[in-house]
Amino acid sequence: MARRRSRQAQPPTDLHDYLQAPLVVQSERPPAPVSPPITVTDDWPEFVPVTDQETRIITAFFADLLDELFGPIP
Repeated sequence: MARRRSRQAQPPTDLHDYLQAPLVVQSERPPAPVSPPITVTDDWPEFVPVTDQETRIITAFFADLLDELFGPIP
């Protein structure tokens, strides 16, 4: 998509000095609204219960990655 060039406010008085004339920039969209800061709440328990079946599934699918991170199980 090609950008539209903004027009000059007045024609330059010296045609050989046209690069020095300031351009008038017209904004095509309004400024973005300012959002309030996001509040993050951590309401997880200190220990998250995980069943034996969930542990087996995680180990089966992520065994290679876990071995790479923590080393093989002795």
